[in-house]
Amino acid sequence: MIDDGLIIDHISSGYHEQVIIKNISLTAQPQETTVLMGLSGSGKTTLLLTILGIITPMSGKIFLQNKDITQLPIEARNIGYLPQDYGLFPHMSVQDNVAFGLTVRGISKEQRGRKVAEMLDLVGLTGYEKRKIHELSGGQRQRIGLARALAIDPALLLLDEPLSNVDQVTKYEIATHLKALFTKCTTPIIMVTHNYEDALFLADKLAILIEGEIQQIGPLDEVMHHPKNPFIQRLLHPIVNCKGEC
Repeated sequence: MIDDGLIIDHISSGYHEQVIIKNISLTAQPQETTVLMGLSGSGKTTLLLTILGIITPMSGKIFLQNKDITQLPIEARNIGYLPQDYGLFPHMSVQDNVAFGLTVRGISKEQRGRKVAEMLDLVGLTGYEKRKIHELSGGQRQRIGLARALAIDPALLLLDEPLSNVDQVTKYEIATHLKALFTKCTTPIIMVTHNYEDALFLADKLAILIEGEIQQIGPLDEVMHHPKNPFIQRLLHPIVNCKGEC
């Protein structure tokens, strides 16, 4: 058992009677970024929402920090989550957005203030406390979303396509900020993406999800250099495999 990490043990999950995730097992260690990569409809977000607790699995177990969280409500799991649209509240200031999870937990105003300052320093946005969300760029909104997710000192951080809403002009800069932030986190991180460039840049461990099943998982270099089948080869090396037709 990984004392400080995540264990997914033969999880099957979906909607109503439709099975989307099929008998998946994986682990996520502290100070490790696991990227789940697959095409749209492969089940990436379904798996993320099952870990988070929005979807109840049909079978299997989820353990976090050596505790069975399979049936726990979302608020009892202590998981930080950054949705694809960042999930910020437009009517709140940056400060109130970052402090939201702490407020819900009944943390004192003084403690909230210290934590907000710490998180804004972590994401490089000190001095933005009073700004409104509409005053921020896309990259700044993402970093505020991350600051809010990390403010609760989560046992696990989940990110759903964190670079999908970022324009190509600033994507490298934002991805670099994200990678630097990951190196400072002791929390296990699971990120989903359909983009091979994002996976290559951010993953320590890479899991390839195809039609609800993990077809290959391992250290990034191992999966990149030794894909198990032609489909994974094309998924990870689209430019090499397009044969001049791209």
